[in-house]
Amino acid sequence: MSLLKKIDRYFEESIIVVLFSTMVILTFVQVLSRFVFNLSLGWSEEVSRFIFVWVVYLSAAMAAKHRRHIRVEIIDTLFPRSVSKWFGLLSDLLWIAFALYVAFYGFEMVSMVFGHGQLSPAVQLPMGFVYSIIPFGFGLIAFRVLQGIVGRFRGDDELSEEEKLKRAIEG
Repeated sequence: MSLLKKIDRYFEESIIVVLFSTMVILTFVQVLSRFVFNLSLGWSEEVSRFIFVWVVYLSAAMAAKHRRHIRVEIIDTLFPRSVSKWFGLLSDLLWIAFALYVAFYGFEMVSMVFGHGQLSPAVQLPMGFVYSIIPFGFGLIAFRVLQGIVGRFRGDDELSEEEKLKRAIEG
């Protein structure tokens, strides 16, 4: 499997595992230091909170990649597949438009926060880094939804779960 395919397939998952593990370790160290050593680490709670926000947005992009977001399935049950797939396309295009809208204005907000020089209270991290997940996450969501549209028109949506697994293993 080529490097680009690996990045495409495991990008969100890899980052989420590292961030989530870091968040769990930081939280454990904070609890340990507070209740065993009677010492409070103010910075660890703040960093864990920022990591959690990043995990949420990256998980939303991962859910978009795997088409696991909450969606209304009444269209699929009321109409035949030949009609419902066009409603699905319309839904995905609206989702892409919304994600790009949020990414664009999120980028403007991040630029403004960096411009003001706002820092986090405990670790003095520029808050622009924390907020930068908004344009990044929504841009990634738009990209993953677009990938899903392309995959469905290539026929990936028509494959059974076994065929998808076989294709994934073969690369």
